[in-house]
Amino acid sequence: MVNESYHHENLKSELIKNGLKLLDEEGYENFSMRKVAKACGVSHTAPYRHFRNKDDLIIAITLKAEHKFNSSLQEAINRYPNDIKSQIKEMGYTYVKFFVENPEYLRLLFRSDLKKHLNNENCEILKDKVQPFGTFYNTIVRYQSENQSNDAGSITDLNALVLACWGLVHGIAVLISTKDFVYEGDYLELTRKILWSETFL
Repeated sequence: MVNESYHHENLKSELIKNGLKLLDEEGYENFSMRKVAKACGVSHTAPYRHFRNKDDLIIAITLKAEHKFNSSLQEAINRYPNDIKSQIKEMGYTYVKFFVENPEYLRLLFRSDLKKHLNNENCEILKDKVQPFGTFYNTIVRYQSENQSNDAGSITDLNALVLACWGLVHGIAVLISTKDFVYEGDYLELTRKILWSETFL
């Protein structure tokens, strides 16, 4: 017997939570509102009280993931309010930690083909709401503006600096979360050692 006792907002949260798990397991083609409803223990019509269709639910799942990711990056920045260099290092560590602890988010945001299936309107919604990458980018912009240097070895091109920082932490996150890099010790401590060394920034 289906459970219709969810509070209005609780059901919406459960649909997003279980929807993420199903989307990760099933992929876009096999994902359906009916399956999400079953996972939540409600009638197959209940999800439509909150979402028009499966694409609408997928957008909500993606925005929830980006909001959670962005919040973790912002918390990292807030730990060092007066030290932009430490902000970037801590943000990089948090970037890796977030995806290592939530590999389903890594697959959702970077390794899925959702944009191929979503219509242009939905793709624009996602494009306009990309908060975490704006947070990452803007922090590096502030770092560069505050640390202009004439050293020959410094990176003065903003795009090059963003790519170097993002490429490093994203690459580490992927290698650890997919277990392609085998290491007997603590992966996150190793990551912190790399990012807090003098060779990074």
